[in-house]
Amino acid sequence: MKRLLKTSNISLGNLATGLTVFIGLALMTPQMALAQGASTCAQRDKVVTALSNAYNESPVSIGLTEEGSVIEVMASTDGTFTIVVTHPNGLTCPLAAGKAWQAIQSIKGDGV
Repeated sequence: MKRLLKTSNISLGNLATGLTVFIGLALMTPQMALAQGASTCAQRDKVVTALSNAYNESPVSIGLTEEGSVIEVMASTDGTFTIVVTHPNGLTCPLAAGKAWQAIQSIKGDGV
């Protein structure tokens, strides 16, 4: 059974491109992230506290990569969001941040 996505101002092509870039970034090792200037990496509890204090963001979704890293989306009711990756060594690094976060609702239907 196929799933349709109900989106607002997001084409499925743009969503697929974004996901491809996101997955590529998520698979970076902590050393690669640091080498590319991501000096905001820290232990997860410190990153979560900083995002909560600065932007009122909290975890809204989470997933585990095959390599053992955890990907999380932190979002606020104001629409700000930050996507972070926590590597198996405990180092958490932001991957992307922005505003106008919207949840995408999956819609199931017979034969669709």
